[in-house]
Amino acid sequence: MKKTYSTGEVIRAGLLGALLGSVAGFVVGLLIAPETGGQIRRRLTYQLEHLGERLQRLGEQLLRAPAPGEARRMGEALVANARAEAENIRQDIDALLGNLRRKRTSASS
Repeated sequence: MKKTYSTGEVIRAGLLGALLGSVAGFVVGLLIAPETGGQIRRRLTYQLEHLGERLQRLGEQLLRAPAPGEARRMGEALVANARAEAENIRQDIDALLGNLRRKRTSASS
């Protein structure tokens, strides 16, 4: 028997997968970065604290069950919020990686 999934379940699973993938990519990127020591640990700690807060807020929104009449509006708002959060995470990661690359380049000069 084939199980059917509601649109909300699919959206929630997709958003959760995207966020977890972003966090995993961020952590792997920092772990393989050429810079080591206290500075990278401070950056990692700072970013993980803020990502944790963002994920907690998003998780709370995902777990809140909307009323049937509000489901579409809430789903659209949730998707827009998740896209904005994912973009913020991507920008944070890009900025950190750019800083690490610049430091690596200046250190090798």
